[in-house]
Amino acid sequence: MNDKSIIAIVIVLLAILALVLVYSFSETDDSTKTSITVSSEGPIPLYGIIEDIKTADYYEGYDNETVAWMESLGNKQVFVADGAFVVMDKGDAMKIPSQYVCDAYIDEFIECKVLENHSLGDVEFSRDVLLVRDVDYIGQEVHDLQGS
Repeated sequence: MNDKSIIAIVIVLLAILALVLVYSFSETDDSTKTSITVSSEGPIPLYGIIEDIKTADYYEGYDNETVAWMESLGNKQVFVADGAFVVMDKGDAMKIPSQYVCDAYIDEFIECKVLENHSLGDVEFSRDVLLVRDVDYIGQEVHDLQGS
């Protein structure tokens, strides 16, 4: 082979490599965020939620693999959503106002990237366990409890 054909092959291979790199970077862009409504009464340490799951009667029959996964997450924080535990690191948890009020409840609206979703299984009060990151705080809504 002459030098010109080797140079042409190298240029074609570099072009293919460049296209693969551009495609891989565009595919890993996980900019899609999910909207979630959580209770303002948080964050709760993850270990407290795990202990509750292991000991409370209404979680009897929980999925052992989900709880083992939760234990592997380490020192995380949890906000409670309707039907879900939303697990995040402390930095993201600090973005959500934590308020305990009487005669009302407060919904906090967030957008975040859901990294993983596991289920506690077929238990009385089944919940999904969502591991999230990149939390953006959107706002809140206060709901008065009538008759209080």
